Amino acid sequence: MNTMLSGPFDTGRLPRIAPSPVTVTVSRAVAPGREVEFGIWSEQMVAKARAFPGSLGAGVLHPGPDGGDWQIVFRFVDGLALRLWERSPQRAALLAEADQFVTSARVHTVVGVEDWFDLPSRSEPARPLWARIVTDVLWVYPVAILASVFVAPVLARMPLGQRTLVSVAVITLVMRLAVGPIRSRLRARRGL
Repeated sequence: MNTMLSGPFDTGRLPRIAPSPVTVTVSRAVAPGREVEFGIWSEQMVAKARAFPGSLGAGVLHPGPDGGDWQIVFRFVDGLALRLWERSPQRAALLAEADQFVTSARVHTVVGVEDWFDLPSRSEPARPLWARIVTDVLWVYPVAILASVFVAPVLARMPLGQRTLVSVAVITLVMRLAVGPIRSRLRARRGL
């Protein structure tokens, strides 16, 4: 299974990808009963990737108790180091072995995420459920008030079911198209 990590090489993109760290996550589905073999293989792949010039690290994420895909995360100093890794004979030999037990693979590449491997030690703890609910209510409340003032009078003559459906649709659209992007920008600005 010869999965190219960086895709077709376009030298026109070189100035944009060369100076930034590149993180690649490869999700692999493993044939049933071959998980032990894959585990050994994935550790070999990670060891080779870690030793490769330009590597910033690699690791294996095992599937949860209910199953799922295995994830291998690679990180390189730049797109050129990634390119050399994906063309290396070490990687090619390991990928040839994986054809025996890997049934499918998906690749996700991110450029320029400097703190990818550092985040668990520096991240804030997850907010409790009640705090997330309170925050959501505080964002929805003004939209619901505005809908009550401006939309409800227009819908007053409609039957209850239709009136409720239209109100929910309007509030959902406003939340998705207007409030959601504002919240995303504010989160990004705060670094959350």
